[in-house]
Parts: sequence; C-alpha cells; structure tokens
Amino acid sequence: MEINLKYLPSLSQNEIRSIEDILTDERLLKHLWIELLLNPDIVNTISSYVSRPDIQKSLQDALSWYLAFRWLLPENKPLEELYEKREVMPYKIKLRVYRERKRDFIKGLIYAGLC
Repeated sequence: MEINLKYLPSLSQNEIRSIEDILTDERLLKHLWIELLLNPDIVNTISSYVSRPDIQKSLQDALSWYLAFRWLLPENKPLEELYEKREVMPYKIKLRVYRERKRDFIKGLIYAGLC
C-alpha cells in the first residue's frame, strides 16, 4: 500500500514506503503526531493501528494540538471522527507540554506552509 506523507520524509534519510517503516524508526514515530496533524489521509491509514500504545499516543497528541490550534490548521475530519467515536481522547496542553513541543509544532507548520 502506498502512503502519501507530507512531513515525515523531511526527517528521514531513507525512503518511507509503508507504515511499518515509520513504526520501526524511533525518530519518525516521535514526530508522527505532526504528520497526523497536517495530513488527514495518513490518519485514515494509521487508524487501524489505534490499539498500539505508541500510535494511540501519537493520535492523542495530534488531536490535542488540533483542537487547541484548529484555527491555524487545515480541516482534519478523520481526527475529528476518532474523537467523536471516543477512540482517541485529547488532553489539555499545559504550559510545560507546550514549551517542550512548540518547536516541533512550529517546524511542522512552516514545512506545511501554514506560517
């Protein structure tokens, strides 16, 4: 199955051919939430892995940031649907979390041409 990624290829020295390539690369997995935030198509693709704790965490991070910065981001219906079905629940982005992750978030926005 071919996947159309927007952000993660900029972080990888190797070609990403499948979801498994992401799941086996620690760096890509760490930044997966940004891809999920910016790319609704990949949310649909990866939602079948929602039972995996690392994917659940990435989806939760993406949903939390999406809800907090919805006005800045493109519409992401698949993420909203996961929330409506209660498959993924957001958290409130506290100042500590914002400080830790804002740089990655802003880099993703810049890469996507959103700021």
